[in-house]
Amino acid sequence: MTHDEFVASIRERYVDLFDPDNTEGDWAYLITVGPGWWPLVEEYCAESQTLLREHGETGKWFIRQIKEKFGELRIYIRPVAEPLNVDWYSETLRDIDPPQPTPVAELLSDLRGQITEQANRTCEECGDPGGLHVVDGWYRTCCDKHFQKWQERKGLK
Repeated sequence: MTHDEFVASIRERYVDLFDPDNTEGDWAYLITVGPGWWPLVEEYCAESQTLLREHGETGKWFIRQIKEKFGELRIYIRPVAEPLNVDWYSETLRDIDPPQPTPVAELLSDLRGQITEQANRTCEECGDPGGLHVVDGWYRTCCDKHFQKWQERKGLK
């Protein structure tokens, strides 16, 4: 499966987890992790969709981005923006966290932590057991085989 096919699959199966106003340009950067982490992304989407359904909050939270940063899986999810009820400012504010943690916010955060912890032990390239490696200030979570290939590409071995 290609990256584009994976994103299309997630986009189709978990439509309630993503902002319907996302453009094709947004989707190009919305999920940018390697295939080794795709099962974890799938698990996160499936479990968060179930959680939101169980709490009657389907369509009230959107995944804003799933990416790798400093060798770690990052999942950004935010509540759906509410229109301001102010005459002079009728636009919608985006990506504002709720003032108080809600039970659903805490459950989503716990789930994200569990998935991130799994990713910390999983090669982003192949899904085999792996760990964090650092080369010249670049961070990557990968297995020994992909670490060696990475070093070779960087001209270190």
